[in-house]
Amino acid sequence: MTARPSTDTGLLHQRARGAAAAIARVRLERAMEKAAPLLVAVDADAAATIGNDEVHAFRVALRRLRSWLRASDRLLRREVARDARSALRRLARCAGAARDAQVHWKWFTAPSEPRGAPATRAALWLAGEQLALYAAERERLHHKASERWPRLATTLAESLAAHGDAEPPGPDNTLAEHLAPALSRDLELARRALDRIEHPTQVAVIHRARIKVKRLRYLLEAIEHRSPHRARALKQLRLLQDTLGELHDAHEMSALLTPLLVPHRRLRRAPVRRPPLRDLRALRAALRRRELAAFRRSLDLAGSLEVERAWQYIASLAIRLGAPRESATQSPRPANARPDR
Repeated sequence: MTARPSTDTGLLHQRARGAAAAIARVRLERAMEKAAPLLVAVDADAAATIGNDEVHAFRVALRRLRSWLRASDRLLRREVARDARSALRRLARCAGAARDAQVHWKWFTAPSEPRGAPATRAALWLAGEQLALYAAERERLHHKASERWPRLATTLAESLAAHGDAEPPGPDNTLAEHLAPALSRDLELARRALDRIEHPTQVAVIHRARIKVKRLRYLLEAIEHRSPHRARALKQLRLLQDTLGELHDAHEMSALLTPLLVPHRRLRRAPVRRPPLRDLRALRAALRRRELAAFRRSLDLAGSLEVERAWQYIASLAIRLGAPRESATQSPRPANARPDR
């Protein structure tokens, strides 16, 4: 199995461009590993794979690769062409469509809380719709991955291997010095995005905050200062991302229900086999309960002392990364941490 990318002290203090290319190569190898199951045609109905994790694993690997390419854009702009970045984005969107249907199907079929009979009937009908959608999107992902991924991965690997370690003339800028302002910037963007959340109906604001937290988490994961403070900060970012993700999923499933809640008489042609409005309204009420619970958890977590300590640690890490090499090699301590006794 391919090891996760590491930017411990060795890589952090290498010249920035070569170190960034080395991390990109490892993340590309991870994406290639996770793409392998998707390149094989599904013998049975694609819907039979809805309980598997290969789509999610490939999507996450692409996210990590794209996140690193974004963070190191100034360093790897010549290595990774715009066309390649666009191709990665299109593949990620294709994987995202299949994954979203998978997540919705799971919630409709395996709720985390009890639902009444009317809501259950509507949920099972929608689960069938999502199963069919997943099968179509999974098949589309297979065709796109088979057609485009091998060539794209080869192009990226060759570009990063051929030019990634060749440093242009100039000052000896290290990867740590490059990551310091990037980490500060992503931290500020995440905090601002979270501060804008005031109501559970702010769909775009909440989605943007989740993306900002996710990018900050992926960047912090690439910086392997061996510190328990880092592990705790990553845990809080993961919890924030998960709770905001639950809220985002509730928003998306509510959007699926909205057109179905229009009475038949207002439609020119009623949807085929649509559940009764009573059942759909009961399911919407269950979704609203989930949405409100996820919103409260998100606000409580964002305002918690643990998350505040994570912010302080990340800020201190960014300062340490930009410090002279002899002090940057030591793991930073949060601003409010007590001295060791």
